[in-house]
Order: sequence, then structure tokens, then C-alpha cells
Amino acid sequence: MNPSERREQILEHAATLFGRQGYHATSISNIIQAAGIARGTFYLYFENKRALFEELFDYLIVQIKKRIRVVDISPAAPSVRAQLLDNITGVIALFSENRALLSILLEGAVGLDKGFAEKLAGFYRQITQTIELSLNLGREMGIIRECDTRLAALAALGALKEVLHDLLRSGDGDVNIRSLASQVLDIFSRGVLVDGGSLQ
Repeated sequence: MNPSERREQILEHAATLFGRQGYHATSISNIIQAAGIARGTFYLYFENKRALFEELFDYLIVQIKKRIRVVDISPAAPSVRAQLLDNITGVIALFSENRALLSILLEGAVGLDKGFAEKLAGFYRQITQTIELSLNLGREMGIIRECDTRLAALAALGALKEVLHDLLRSGDGDVNIRSLASQVLDIFSRGVLVDGGSLQ
């Protein structure tokens, strides 16, 4: 096994353990036993457990960002709905296929330490800004009504996080991801009132 493959092997086993047991309950001994390596081999690749966890987290952030694209409003681009649906589907699919990484994002990285708290907050700020930018473009196009787009972006992100949290808790591996993403988008874009309905 070459060094790159060995590194991936360690990260894969560590992700599973962090996702299942949490950061604090997972020891380097657990990781090397699961990966079938010597302790010295672990230290050839990672300075300590936190460095390994941080690399996993950074990898996860890169993967999420790859799946979230700012809406393209050029004439040749797919419809706005199709692009938003692709974004939501991509994020849900990523975590549906990587439950351990989802657990790291939603549970393992929360409250770990001040440095991680700042990193996590920065990540969510970037995602919120990306959603807000898409909403502002939609408003310019006349498909988004006048509203506080930052607040709407926060609401959209919060809703998606809760959907992902439910996915993690349920452990349901047989999810129609595209259908789930479509329902999330429809609820956000159309609300829950019947057409023409109003609250008195």
C-alpha cells in the first residue's frame, strides 16, 4: 500500500469511529487498531488525533462547497429551480452516502474547542452568504419576493441542517434523495399554505 492509500485508510477508519463514538470517546489506539497499523505509522501521517480530525473536517467542507453553486442566470443555463434542486440533492446525497462525515459535521465538531467553533461558524457564514447571493439574484429576476434575504438564507440553511439531522438519527439508508430534495425546495419556495391561502 502506497503512502497516499495508507493515509486514506487511516482517515476512513477514523471517520467511522468519530461518527459512531464521537471525538472524545475515540482514541488513537482505537484508530490504529481499526486501521490495522502500528502507532508509529499513525504518527508518520498525523501529529495527533486533533490534526486527523481537522483534516477530515476540512475534506468535508471542500466536498460540500463542490456541491453548492451560485445560480447561473445566463440564457443558456438550466432553470433556477433545476439548479437549486441540484444543489440540495448534491448535499443530501453527500451525507446520505457518508453518515460518519455527517455525524462529524453536526455533532462531532460542535463544542470541540474554540478553534473548531470559529472554523465551523466561518463555514456556516460562507454557506449562508452563498444562499443569500442566490436569493438576491432571484429577486433581481423577479422570482423572489421582497424580503430579508439574509434571514431567508439562515432559515433555508437551518431547515436543511434539521433534515440532515433527521436523516442521521433515522439511519434510513433507503431514501429517495431527489424526491426529498424536491420536497425541501418546494416547502421553502411555496410555503405550506394552500394556493391563495392566508392566515387571518
